[in-house]
Amino acid sequence: MSTTPENVALSIDQKTWAFWDTVELTLALDNFSTCTFTAPFESERTLFRETFQPFSYKSLNVKVDGADLFTGQLVGVEPKVTADSKSVLCNGYSLPAQLSDIHAPSSAFPLEFNGLTLRQIADQLAQPFGLRVEFEAPDGASFRRVALKPEDSVRNFLAELARQRSLVISDSPTGALVFLQSIASGVPVVQLQQGEPPLESVAATFSPQAYYSEITGLSKTKASREGSKYTVQNTRLSGVTRPLTFTAQDVRPPDLPTAVQAKMARMFGNMVSYVVSLPTWRDPQGSLFTPNTLVTLEAPDAMIYNKTTLLVRDVILRQDKESTTASLGLVLPGAFNGVLPTVLPWD
Repeated sequence: MSTTPENVALSIDQKTWAFWDTVELTLALDNFSTCTFTAPFESERTLFRETFQPFSYKSLNVKVDGADLFTGQLVGVEPKVTADSKSVLCNGYSLPAQLSDIHAPSSAFPLEFNGLTLRQIADQLAQPFGLRVEFEAPDGASFRRVALKPEDSVRNFLAELARQRSLVISDSPTGALVFLQSIASGVPVVQLQQGEPPLESVAATFSPQAYYSEITGLSKTKASREGSKYTVQNTRLSGVTRPLTFTAQDVRPPDLPTAVQAKMARMFGNMVSYVVSLPTWRDPQGSLFTPNTLVTLEAPDAMIYNKTTLLVRDVILRQDKESTTASLGLVLPGAFNGVLPTVLPWD
């Protein structure tokens, strides 16, 4: 497994910028990619002044070994000045990430979609921003009627519709808006074990307040008829009463069981997460670590008593003059596709 520095090429406004000190890339299964880097502050250089202009939203691209890894915009440009140093801290996000900040153009309203599929809705909403839309899984049945409110972000609206089709939204290395399904099975890209390289550390986070004995979904009540109700029991929590009830927006009664099952699966996905630290960006096969892959982890001191298969939810890649490291955010498989776990890491 390689621990050598990566060949990282960073471009701003289609011009290579080689004078960076640190770079950090975050890639996620169910979120948009981000890039943060620092560079020496050189106010006396015209090129520096032209490149690092606040509120300019210049294009930002990162390649590793000549292949695209991140395509987006330079959003934040912040000078950092002390008695001993001066630098600029820059952050950017992928092209589709702007959908989290902005709303649909006012000229597009009212935006009501009747009998359209998720792909058709996404294409229509992405078009004003010049974004490509890609589906790596079937987009599912059409929606009878959904509407985007003027005050709602485009990203949140699409994410909710995607959840109802057991999909998540992310981005591609070339800046497309991607709809995909988390993998349910496959060959782990690496086997990690406490006390053995390349595993350096394991941190666990538990969310007991977001863990329930049962989850009930309600469909909207029509004026002419009563809405429906469906409950899923958490068979792993007996003798404790912790119910959760929610209204399943835009879900027809026949689809309510699927929506509630997905809600329960996401509860298990959020109940526990792990972050593992590695001294490399690459797996034993030489490929970059990426989200939506599987790893196995055995770490008794982190309450993972047996070899457990986990889903890579996000990857943070960091490099500076002294080190090249990766952090993998791990969750239980099935968190995003409605499959409940049969075994937990501490069983």
